[in-house]
Amino acid sequence: MPMSLITMKTPKFCLSSVFILSIFLLAGCGFKLKGTQGSFDSPSLVGTEVVLISGEPRGELNTALREQLRLQGAIIVTQTEIGLVLRLGEERFQQRNLSLNAQATAAEIELTMMADLNLSQGTVALIADTDARVVRQFLDDPLNVVGKTEELELLREEMREDLAAQIIRRVTHSLNKQLNADQ
Repeated sequence: MPMSLITMKTPKFCLSSVFILSIFLLAGCGFKLKGTQGSFDSPSLVGTEVVLISGEPRGELNTALREQLRLQGAIIVTQTEIGLVLRLGEERFQQRNLSLNAQATAAEIELTMMADLNLSQGTVALIADTDARVVRQFLDDPLNVVGKTEELELLREEMREDLAAQIIRRVTHSLNKQLNADQ
């Protein structure tokens, strides 16, 4: 009887040991989930004053960026002396045909969403005039017009969220560069 008890617990013990070992290996190699804070080399925006100047103050990209800034702990203000000033241009959206089907209609479409941005802290330009862009590919189904329209709108919302997250990553990276240059 004791022998069967040992053999029944051995597979569970091996499985749990492998699981715990894999967790330690992932943590040891520096793996972390995208968008999570917790590494000491990437500063967060907690408590940082940010002025957001947008070409479309009520636009959806501006709203998504404000939400990302709040999630990062930034304080959005209207004026600042020492904080960050983030200038965001208008959101631009382009479509380009990648391939055609037998009826000479678009079968695959490349969607590109972009916005110009500029980041400064006082008189120092941390990010010079540049643009952030997100590119997606979309398979066009000519038989499902309603579903295609809804899918396209969902893709645009996801692209907007990704664009806002990309801008936040650029801001934190430029702050990290500035912090390292000051030291």
